Amino acid sequence: MNRRDFLKGLGLSTLSLLAAPSVWANTLSTLAGNRRIVILIELKGGNDGLNTLIPYTHPNYYSARPTIAIERSSVLTLSAHLGLNPALQTLMPIWNEGELAWVQGIGYETGNRSHFEAIEIWDTAQAEARGLHDGWIAQSFPEHSLAGIALDTNLGPLYGQNVSALSISEPSNFASSGSRIHALKSDSTNPSLQHILNVQSQIEMLASTLADYLKDLPAAKESFGAGSFGQSLNSAYTLIASGLNVPAYKITLGSFDTHTDHRSRHKLLLQSLAQGLASMRNNLKRIGMWDEVIIMTYSEFGRRLKENANKGIDHGAASVQLVMGGKVKGGLYGEYPSLTDLDERGDLVYTTDFRDVYSVIRNNWWNLGEKLTGQLALI
Repeated sequence: MNRRDFLKGLGLSTLSLLAAPSVWANTLSTLAGNRRIVILIELKGGNDGLNTLIPYTHPNYYSARPTIAIERSSVLTLSAHLGLNPALQTLMPIWNEGELAWVQGIGYETGNRSHFEAIEIWDTAQAEARGLHDGWIAQSFPEHSLAGIALDTNLGPLYGQNVSALSISEPSNFASSGSRIHALKSDSTNPSLQHILNVQSQIEMLASTLADYLKDLPAAKESFGAGSFGQSLNSAYTLIASGLNVPAYKITLGSFDTHTDHRSRHKLLLQSLAQGLASMRNNLKRIGMWDEVIIMTYSEFGRRLKENANKGIDHGAASVQLVMGGKVKGGLYGEYPSLTDLDERGDLVYTTDFRDVYSVIRNNWWNLGEKLTGQLALI
């Protein structure tokens, strides 16, 4: 059995280098209120910001999108000029209670339209990633015992060559399977084999401890929705509720690459997103842990202003980003991109550098630097 198959058997698909076993004791904590957790939601494929946070009073929005624009009468009003797609209705109570923020015009200079290259830029916070840099969260916690858990098959911003991070498909399966691998032993001095055996030992220790924490954990009261996205949210909730003290979780909601039939496809995706995030908030509030969590969406790029001939939207640049949590200062942040002053490719010009949002998370939430003030002080 090779290492990849071995890890998959535990419910893991990726494993970054783990720290020494002695530090695992610091990873679990039952003291509510002392954690600072971020749940990253990757909207994979390139989310359309214009049909998410809608400039419902701007004539160019409707003229550029004659078949896929959201009617003004259906928009969920946030301000005199902006509102939400009606598919996000379940997020409105969170907005009304001041715990939901929207960052406008998010992007960077000369946006990359390649899915693979663009997501590397977002994951690493480097303008030209090309696989050469650790993820921005890995950079933030170079010596943490467990910097993050991806509840999908890609570590993304959690990946680092010398950072502890796990990719787990389902916590209870990991706990039960991982605690049964203690039979793997060897007296060999081969460094590669010793590394694998050390990883095995650490997995066993974490799995066994986690199993104890999961024994009496009450199930979430509200469903997170069907499909892999709902399952991943439920897994994140389970790990957070168990007392696991991990800075970041990563979850993916896919299929945002809507070149055809955009309006109906985007509606279903936004409904899944809104239902899942509203349920996460309600479930965490019920157990007194909502103030310990911030949820943030991100996507490799936005979509173009004009719809295409297939009632879809092609790859673009600037978009919007959702940030919510018990300690988030709700509202609209940044400046909405111009719908008349486009770049040479016909894309929206970004107004907010995505790395500025990362800095707020690092400094104001994780306290890894001097606290930031100004127009992006979300926390």
